[in-house]
Amino acid sequence: MTHSRGLMGRCLSIAAIAAIVAPVAALLAIPGKASAAPVPTCATLASDAQFGLKNNPTVKSVASAITTTAAPASVSYCRVTLVYGTNPNQNITIAVGLPLSPADGGTGGVVGAWNGRTEGLGGGVCTGTLTVDAAVNSDYVGSGTDGGHPIGPSAPIGDCATWVTPQGTYDIQHIEDFFRNGIKQQVLWSKEIARTYYSNEPSYNYWNGCSTGGRQGYLLAQELGNELDGILADAPAMYWTRFATAQAWGEIAMFDLAGESPAGAIPAAKLAAVRQSAIAACDANDGVTDGVIDDPRSCKFSAKANICGVPAAPAANCLTAAEADAVDRIWDGPRNAKGERIWFGLDRGTDFSGLDGTPVFPFVQIQFEWDEKDQSYAYPLVGPGLSPTSTKWNTVTLDGANNSLPYAKVAQDGSRNIADVTDTFGPLDTFRAHGGKMITFVGANDQLIYPRGVINYYRQMASRYGARDRDDIDFTNVQRFYRLFRAPGVGHCGGGAGPSPANPFGALVSWVEQGVPPATLLASGGSAAPSTGRTRPLCPYPKTAIYNGSGSTDEASSFHCGGNLETRRTVCADVLVKYKHELHGELDFRGTGVSPEECGIHESGRGDRYVDDDDDFDGDHDR
Repeated sequence: MTHSRGLMGRCLSIAAIAAIVAPVAALLAIPGKASAAPVPTCATLASDAQFGLKNNPTVKSVASAITTTAAPASVSYCRVTLVYGTNPNQNITIAVGLPLSPADGGTGGVVGAWNGRTEGLGGGVCTGTLTVDAAVNSDYVGSGTDGGHPIGPSAPIGDCATWVTPQGTYDIQHIEDFFRNGIKQQVLWSKEIARTYYSNEPSYNYWNGCSTGGRQGYLLAQELGNELDGILADAPAMYWTRFATAQAWGEIAMFDLAGESPAGAIPAAKLAAVRQSAIAACDANDGVTDGVIDDPRSCKFSAKANICGVPAAPAANCLTAAEADAVDRIWDGPRNAKGERIWFGLDRGTDFSGLDGTPVFPFVQIQFEWDEKDQSYAYPLVGPGLSPTSTKWNTVTLDGANNSLPYAKVAQDGSRNIADVTDTFGPLDTFRAHGGKMITFVGANDQLIYPRGVINYYRQMASRYGARDRDDIDFTNVQRFYRLFRAPGVGHCGGGAGPSPANPFGALVSWVEQGVPPATLLASGGSAAPSTGRTRPLCPYPKTAIYNGSGSTDEASSFHCGGNLETRRTVCADVLVKYKHELHGELDFRGTGVSPEECGIHESGRGDRYVDDDDDFDGDHDR
């Protein structure tokens, strides 16, 4: 990868930009600039047509002004806000924050106050972000977008509940703007405006996002692979349709099996108690008792141990047999009537309240609306919060009993109707060839997005970029440009019982600019830590942190990275049913590194199966 470290190097031509992202005509409207072009100020960026924004046919409105970031940094910067659109229905707002150039009095950086780099910032849920302070405070050109959708009290998670029309069709314009067009334009415009304002090419270009922002990072790596040098994409919402549909599984299980009311759930105190029982049962699996399950996939604790009257059950907040059955189903995750895994479950040790509490998690009904192209599954946004007014999701059952709609059918409808648009699962060929580097950390107890989703993708990429003469997946090649770090005990984008990574973006910058791949990420904190604190190393998957046998278990120096979490039992248990064939399809072993025979499936029949020991819901005598 060649970089213009003096900031006067390569500059993408307008034709090159146009070749990257459609529509070509729109991007060709960004004018080229002569080498001796006048130096703009912040004010003239928006007011002078020679700088490419005013009178641009794809820019519906533009404004620029010097403003100040939020405390504590309170940095003055130039903020450009534009609305991009190529038709009346496309209105993508993009914000670019630029550290002041020399023309506006900027000093202390490579050019003015600028450090010579760009940092795109990701959004969350169904919204983007127009707040760029975090990047500008560190002297980066920061950028954000609303993805073509409103952000504010009237739309706290975005307006994605409106993307299915009353006629039962999709509002493809707005879906595409949110999932790909907005963030692509954000990256391209931020680089172009930086070139114009500083009369220099950015040295390095980065992305930084978590959750939806993580999904956006993966989308950019897959579809705009030549434009970014480094991507931090944490807890990515990358298999959007599949994981968001699966978020309903727990609520359905509680309603279907435990007889809970449509607006209710198993009492929170009972769920908290069984969660703690699972942690207590599996905490020491890694050789260290610290209030954290290192790899929840290794935990086979059954909620049946918490049934009232069972000797080991807690005296308070024990479960009924039906409630225990529902909890075990939540941990196991969605399966079809044949017992094949459709998606992943809520891992043991994870907080139930995010997805399986009261009220129903908002995306449950919205995603079912998307899957079935039926507005009656969704509900309107009310005031600053969400008010469920529909319980139609409760007409869906685990297995379609009594002529109800089975979950597997909803999952298959989603895969066939919209997942090719929303689910981010393409290869990284261009990004890899460009020399890009990507880091992802995911909490092993993510309470909103199942962490095994990105682990599944990482396994697929290890297969794609591995040595072709090996039967087993080799992670060596994929780790040359893409590293995944699990954070045991950590929740969605941070928090939880385990230590969270302290500076993953800094590790990314070191990898990109100094060629130093991160051997570990230092993590700290966590609710299970003692008052003196705790640090741990996070290891590149599939390794994990192993105690050295001496020293404090609250000190990172007492651990080293080793082992291999990709055991045959673990991988076989997570093989998924074929995409778009969720209702009646067979398991798809492509890219898993294991074969049907290794997982106990034979030509003569399904045979013995490697699945979770205590989750024998399909009656096939688990091995």
